[in-house]
Amino acid sequence: MAPSTSPASPPLSEPADRFGLAALEGFYSFHAQIYDWSRPFLLRGRAHAVAALALAPGERVLDVGCGTGWSLPRLARSGARVTGIEPCAAMRARASERLARLGLVEAVRLDPRPYGSHTEYEGAADAILFSYSLTMIPPYTEVLERARRDLRPGGRVVVVDFLEAPGPVGFGLRRSHVQLGPARLELLCRLFETHGTRIRSLGLWSYFVFRGERPAGVRAA
Repeated sequence: MAPSTSPASPPLSEPADRFGLAALEGFYSFHAQIYDWSRPFLLRGRAHAVAALALAPGERVLDVGCGTGWSLPRLARSGARVTGIEPCAAMRARASERLARLGLVEAVRLDPRPYGSHTEYEGAADAILFSYSLTMIPPYTEVLERARRDLRPGGRVVVVDFLEAPGPVGFGLRRSHVQLGPARLELLCRLFETHGTRIRSLGLWSYFVFRGERPAGVRAA
């Protein structure tokens, strides 16, 4: 299947600013071009997050806010059915180029709709990844509740993201539309009672890797 969206996709004008898309489109119109070589120093723990999903062949995984697609080939390598969700056109174009370069156009679907704007994946995902995307999603409560509904019983959610950053690093992250603080991690712990969290401090900033599960046999609220 070529990177595409469902024919039933709503237009991206469907209250787009509820997801902060106008600001992100403006920001990434330039930064998408330099993202892959300018971010690795900051975006720690991504490989650990992918591994923590423990994907099996044939499982369905959603990469929410997949950006330029760094995780997509790593997810596809497991034999899972991969959907990269990226509403920002400039970042999605980079992800599409990566997939074409690696010969993965048929293996990975790209969905341009904001995650949380529809119910297509409800009860259908074995795993969901948020890799440095959750702190850039304003309605994160709604989005995480959607993730819990979208997971099958026994499904896993893994989040790697910034936690705190004082001084100039924090200033730079906030200018990049990153919302710092423990609120998102605290909500994850409440929504997914079966979980584990690793927090790493690098001096100038800290980040976390969270892995939670939807209990088998328990319906999402």
